[in-house]
Amino acid sequence: MKSKLFSNLALLGIILAAVLALVMGGWSLPVLVVLAATLVGLGARNNNQGLGRAALVGAIGALVVVIGAVIHNTLIVSLPDVDAIPVESTTVVVYAGVIVLGALVAPLVAFFNGHPNDRVRRYSLLGFIAICAVIFPFYEQGTQLLWASAIIVALFYTLQALGLNIVAGYSGMLDLGYVAFFAIGGYTAGLLLSPQLPEVYALRWSFWIVIFIAAALAALFGLLLGAPVIPLRGDYLAIVTLGFGEIVPIVFKNLEAVKIYEPISEMIAYITGNPAIARCLIGCGEKALNITNGTQGVNPIDRPIINLTGIGIPVNYTFQTGEYIPWYFLILIFVAIAAFFIHRLRQSRTGRAFVSQRDNELAANAMGVPLVRTKLTAFMLGAMFSGFAGAFYASYVSFISPDAFDFSISVIVLVMVILGGQASIPGVILGGFVVKLVDLLILDKVQLVFGGLLKATILKNAPDGLALFLSSLFDITQYKLLLFGLALVTMMLVRPQGLIPAGIVKYDTKS
Repeated sequence: MKSKLFSNLALLGIILAAVLALVMGGWSLPVLVVLAATLVGLGARNNNQGLGRAALVGAIGALVVVIGAVIHNTLIVSLPDVDAIPVESTTVVVYAGVIVLGALVAPLVAFFNGHPNDRVRRYSLLGFIAICAVIFPFYEQGTQLLWASAIIVALFYTLQALGLNIVAGYSGMLDLGYVAFFAIGGYTAGLLLSPQLPEVYALRWSFWIVIFIAAALAALFGLLLGAPVIPLRGDYLAIVTLGFGEIVPIVFKNLEAVKIYEPISEMIAYITGNPAIARCLIGCGEKALNITNGTQGVNPIDRPIINLTGIGIPVNYTFQTGEYIPWYFLILIFVAIAAFFIHRLRQSRTGRAFVSQRDNELAANAMGVPLVRTKLTAFMLGAMFSGFAGAFYASYVSFISPDAFDFSISVIVLVMVILGGQASIPGVILGGFVVKLVDLLILDKVQLVFGGLLKATILKNAPDGLALFLSSLFDITQYKLLLFGLALVTMMLVRPQGLIPAGIVKYDTKS
């Protein structure tokens, strides 16, 4: 029996890319074609017939995506409020070029993915992804695609998700207060890199040192949180960590008027009714010590500086707002290092201890796994990556406030882990990108198209009041959390293991 021309993965990639091209159009077309062709290649076979078929399917898929882009560029772009499309992206040369691109990328990925040597297969696919990641920001800036900010946000959320994957994926502990460590890392960077505390800021801390201090401090608080919750499991553990996640932002919000007295003298002053006896230790001036500036937040926060003049290299660059390429490569390097570290951690004795206590604590304890140390290590490592991401975030936006650390962040990061695949590093990275790009980019584009269709049809002759009401009612961006919830429930019913399930890891018995 002949195998079918389109694999399930190829169909998924082509349909997904075509729908996105229909919504976005313009210079997003080459990116979407590469995405579709990559999925076509991953679903193809590595033989002469399979590679030829992958090239054919890649070309057909690219043609379908081009059709979606043509519809957007000619019809949808004329709707009210829809963003204009650069004329250069609508030429026949561009459309023909992306079809050729699809026909080339699909067999190339199929060849890499089907290589019999596992090491060659893994590193060739990683190399392909790395090349695409390096090319993308320059393509994005050259075409004014305006995706860079969303990609950077998706990357530092992915960094958090990789850390939570250690706690929830490998160790099986549900942490609903993960945002607390994000806040600790952010405020650590904010206080050390801003003039909020003049005495501390006078030391002129470097971002490259502060980001590790923030990660270490977050890990310390992960230890402090983990110590009392070691005996708890399941819902009880989730409730306690949820409480910690709610407490930390409130603490930062109220550290704007701090006065600390020596307790014995304060007690005597209270008993005797003579406040002069109380001995003040901190915040003793006319105004109490303002540490975090309350709800107004901390700003400005210093940016990273790369200064290599001391070693004879004429490079002295300060990261700036709006210059996305340096920020993109910085967070991309952080995510790559984190993924490599966590991959090696999973293969280590500690990683095997995480998984064993997740699967069966009683059996793990009987086999000599130190449960207390294992759980505390998981909490500390997970918190460390969240603190790292928090420090990057504080410097990136140059502003930090308690309102940036609400409970929804913990939920979104957990959704990334579950949607992508618990204990799966590629899955978590994919889940992070899917959730945040849908949140920050795709839904906004869908709303522009949907809103334009409404204004061109139903709302064209409607009274202003009714038009305003219906536009607000049918604003898809207001239902983001509902859509994420529905997606999560659907995944639990259809594919509970996630988009990319955790595979079987081969261990080195000598480690």
